[in-house]
Amino acid sequence: MFRYSLRNGELYPDENGDVTVFVENWNVTGFRGGERLAGLNFHLEPEEMRILERIRELTRLTGIEVDPLPALAYPGRAKGLMLSKTLGWLFEEFVYNVISKEFKVERQVKRLESLHNFTGERFHNRPDFVVNGKVALEAKVSSPNYRQLLEYSKSYRFGALIMPFSGGFAVPPGWRSFTNFVIDQSPLLKWLREILLV
Repeated sequence: MFRYSLRNGELYPDENGDVTVFVENWNVTGFRGGERLAGLNFHLEPEEMRILERIRELTRLTGIEVDPLPALAYPGRAKGLMLSKTLGWLFEEFVYNVISKEFKVERQVKRLESLHNFTGERFHNRPDFVVNGKVALEAKVSSPNYRQLLEYSKSYRFGALIMPFSGGFAVPPGWRSFTNFVIDQSPLLKWLREILLV
């Protein structure tokens, strides 16, 4: 439950606001004075607007529909984080749909037991996808964590970093980076066919 104020047709976060917004899974409802509001329009900061535009662009290019309203309903920094999470989910779904047509794909395969409770250190255990049990794939919509990829490369000799749009990032030896994936999936698919013959 979040509180908002309505100004110039937009909802602004306000602890003392007269609009109450409820978010439950994918359902968002707003009330003002006991009356249900239709067409909730949340104020967006420029960075939030950029992420929302990326979601819309990715939806248009992939054909996968997603409602960003639940993410928009969160106030403050949480809104940007939820929008980024939505964008990441959307891209991962697209990648999965493309590669699972041709290969056996597992999601979030745990590569080893985490000792976080004992050591206090965080280890990256689960690449987004593992193809045919041999190749790790990590789908990223923002800057990747090289240490994360390096940890995966200890268990998976071959792997790929997949980005929806342009970008150039370092990957561990034996790994490849594929950009503009929403436009052209063929380089990754060709590479996977070659790697899996080895």
